[in-house]
Amino acid sequence: MATVKVLSIASAVVGLLLLGSIIGYSGEDLIPEVPKPDAGMCGVTKEAYTDVPGSGAFIDIDVEITWSDNSVWIGIIDVQTYESLQKLGGNSEGEIVSCDSDISFVAGGPSASDSKFQWQPDGEAFHIMIGSLEDASDDEEEEEDEDPWPFSDDNKANSFVSEFDVTVNYDASGGWVTIIILFGIEIGLVYLIRNQ
Repeated sequence: MATVKVLSIASAVVGLLLLGSIIGYSGEDLIPEVPKPDAGMCGVTKEAYTDVPGSGAFIDIDVEITWSDNSVWIGIIDVQTYESLQKLGGNSEGEIVSCDSDISFVAGGPSASDSKFQWQPDGEAFHIMIGSLEDASDDEEEEEDEDPWPFSDDNKANSFVSEFDVTVNYDASGGWVTIIILFGIEIGLVYLIRNQ
């Protein structure tokens, strides 16, 4: 009798885990006051994000990133791409870099439309990159034609010019392997209970 009780409790727990894996969990994070780079430049996070699990057979993660400023774009790049970028200044949180059409994006980037994009993380470390859709002003273009620092008398610091908000919506559920394993365990427990 005690065995049946233990098996019944285990079956209930596994059943809840199976139901939770199928239904999943949704959440939303608001990231306020994200620095916006000047027109014609891009900003990228200095530190890599390493704690985001990868979507796959054991866990299924879908992320949607949206932002409040339609004059910028957001993209995700891998660590190797970040290390290849020429850093031009910035602040304690991010680097200003030259926007290069050859940059390979894991997700998002200049082609992201309607100020949003979908992404399934793969578990690899990544950096977030932000660029302006606005063209550099004529004054800035003329400055680019001048001799670069330290040969130029005027050295304008490259930095961020304003801020905007980013919203991250995510849905996490059990992957197909997790669901199959839990379903198999549940069937086995039900079989044992009925044959006690």
